[in-house]
Parts: sequence; structure tokens; C-alpha cells
Amino acid sequence: MLERGQEWATDPHRVVFGSQVNYSRKMFWFRPVAQWPMVLPFPMAPYAGVMEVSNERGIDVACAAGLGGGSLVYTCATVTPPQKHFERIFPAGITYREMTSIWYPKAAAMLRPSVMPQDIYASAPFTHSRAWDEHVGRAGYEPVKMPSTFNWEVVRQELLGTVRASASAGESDFGCSNGAKNSLTVNYLPAARATGHVTVQTLCEVESIGLGRPGKYTVTVRHIDANGSLLEKIHYSCTWLFVCAGTLNTNRLLVAARDSGKLPALNDSVGVGFGDNGDQFIGYGYVGEGGPSQAAPSASTIFTEDFVLPVRAENWHLMQLGQSPGIITLAMTADPDPVNRASFSYDASTGRVTLSDWSGKSDAAAQAASSLIDKVMNANSNVVPAAIRWPCPFTPHPLGGCQVGKATDLYGRLKGYRGLYAVDGSLIPGNVGGANPSFTITALAERCIADIIARKG
Repeated sequence: MLERGQEWATDPHRVVFGSQVNYSRKMFWFRPVAQWPMVLPFPMAPYAGVMEVSNERGIDVACAAGLGGGSLVYTCATVTPPQKHFERIFPAGITYREMTSIWYPKAAAMLRPSVMPQDIYASAPFTHSRAWDEHVGRAGYEPVKMPSTFNWEVVRQELLGTVRASASAGESDFGCSNGAKNSLTVNYLPAARATGHVTVQTLCEVESIGLGRPGKYTVTVRHIDANGSLLEKIHYSCTWLFVCAGTLNTNRLLVAARDSGKLPALNDSVGVGFGDNGDQFIGYGYVGEGGPSQAAPSASTIFTEDFVLPVRAENWHLMQLGQSPGIITLAMTADPDPVNRASFSYDASTGRVTLSDWSGKSDAAAQAASSLIDKVMNANSNVVPAAIRWPCPFTPHPLGGCQVGKATDLYGRLKGYRGLYAVDGSLIPGNVGGANPSFTITALAERCIADIIARKG
């Protein structure tokens, strides 16, 4: 298993990662200047940090860099999309009944999500969570407790002061230093290593993939140090190759391999159908207490079909608000429309793969999210009647490009080759259907690998 990033060891008392108020070069994957919503663009020494921000045409895309991938930096929401919206987006051969009876439960057995306990919900750092629930309730919505993979026992220890405050102080986007997240580093990865059949090599960035001698694939790897210096270039040969580099980098590798002639039989669907899961971020202030900090875990969620697109909304935080009474809402629309997708293209002169123009793709999602927040603000007399919309298209949920059933069969086998697989967020058709994508990505991966094992390839 090759991982481009580092293996990060958490510590109950020491800062491991940086944050929006505690800047560190460990935050970003080789950027000379930081870039993140509501973070000043401070200069920094390029480093193998935990988050890549790629400035694509029309949209900034965030993706993780580290052993454990997106589970290091995600918000731990473990949500199943509503049935009818799942069925509008996924191919008919992947049924909602199959997913909810077999694959979501299998993923949940490993991830072990649970809702926020009442004592944590009632604590001071979650004042903004309770305020959001009241606000959406007055607007006619009933918030539902949301399954999460935050480690509530660690959060309790934070509240007691026995470990350094991380999740309860708003740390999440760049990792929780004290291990407050049940990331893949505490479930799937230890289980894989325990088999004795898995070797993990970190700081190994795959440069290219292609065909080798008959029946083999070649993988060219840059082994680097944390400062980016090349230590060695390694060439691997393998019979089965799983490209699971996350949506952005899986597309980069596969589109480059096809269009450069290294894997010419990959079909035209590779690189097509990228989407941002309908992500929108909107903040507003209210009159009242904000709590001693803006805690990171989200307690609840609502889902509505009242607007131009169906919307899931969740209460999040803005760490920089500190004790101020403010609320951030993450909205994700259910959008099956292929018009609201983009494609990746290869530039032979530079060897780079970039996303085609995204302009206008998220307009309907922005309209739906804004309509929801306007309704919430109008229903609450203690809300400051002005919302802050993030002005730049940005997504931490890149999806698609190797859509299941199009670029691959229904189990992640890339068409045109035997023994070549994509089993990550790139399989999702650009949108999950009104949910955070991590749970569906995990469940779909379980479904794929079970069939690949059963059929021996």
C-alpha cells in the first residue's frame, strides 16, 4: 500500500496538526501560501502537510494527504442518503435495498458511528449546536441526531480537562491532535496490518501508472521526505492494481495514463462526471451566548425538499468565532443532473491533468442553500438578518470521474483492463444524493471488494 502523505501519531496533550487559529506548515500539502475558507493567506514553507487544496478552474478542491486519507480531516458525519435520491443518481444495478441491508451495516460495523451523547450536547462548547437546532425548529424543521465517528469518550475527557482540547475547541479540518476522531487509523488500517499481508509505505507519491510486461502493470513512485526532497524513484510491477488515491488524484493518474498512451484502452468515461456533492457553506450570527468555544462535531441534521434542489443541512462551526455567537451551516444538495458535472482533461505539453471549467455548475445548489438559510433567519427574531455566503466555489467532497457502471463495471473494475480497479470516491456519480459522502464511499468499497474477492479478480 503506497501513501503519498505521512503517518500521523496523535497525542493526548501535544499539538500535532495546525488549525485555523494555530497556523502550521503541517496543515497543507506543499503550498507556499495557505488557502482555506476564512483563513488569511499566510506564507509558509512547503511541507508534506495533511490537506491538499487544488486550485482548479472555477473551483477549489480539498483532499487529504496522509495515512488514513479523508478520515483524518473529515467531519465524521456518517449519514445515509434518502432512498429516492440515491436511486435517482446510482445505476439500477446498485439497489438501495442491497446497500442498506448489507453494505452500510458492514461499513458501520467497522466504523461504529453513534449519535452525540446528551451530556456532551448539553455542554458549553456545543451552545451553537443547540442554538442551530432551535433556529431550524422555529423554521418548521425537526433536527435529527446525526451518526458520527467522533470518539465521544475522548471528547468527554476534553470537557473534563484530562486531555488537550481539540474537537471541543473546533479542531477538525486539519485533524484532531488528541485522537478524537475514529479515523481509519484505528479501525480498517490496524485490521489490515494485523493480517500480516499488508505493507504500508508512506511519503511515496505515485507519479504514473501504465502497462509493463504482459499481464503486469507498472507503478512509478517518488519516495520523498517531509520537505519534498526526492530520496529515490521506485518502479513497481504488479498483477492487480487498485487506484484508490481519492477522487482528485485517481482521476489525475487514470486520465494521464489513458491520454498519454500508457493505458490507452481505458474508456472515454474515465475523467467524466466530476461533482462537488452540492456543497455550500453559509454563516450567520445571532443574539445570545456562543459558548466558550465553537466545538467541531455536528449534533444534528435536517433534510428538506422545499427548494429548487433537495437539501441536507448540518450545523458546523467556525473555529475563528471563538466565544462569539455565530453559526455555520453546511448544505449539500441532492442533484442528479449531469449538466452540473465537469470533466478532467490532460495537457500533453505539461503532463498535467486539470478539471475543466466549473463556472455555473453550483448555481442551483447555492440557490437552494440560500433559500433555506433565508427561511431560517426569517423565522428567528434573535438572528442577525444577514448571512455570509462563502464567495468562492469550494468543496471538501470531490466525487466522480470514474463513475461506477460507466468507467467501471458495478464493482470498480475499470473497463478495458483486467486486474485494474478504482475503489474510492471517484466511483460516486458526482453526488451522493443528499448526504455526506464518506459512509457511502465506504459501503460501496465494501461491496466492490467483496465481489472482486469472490470472483478472484
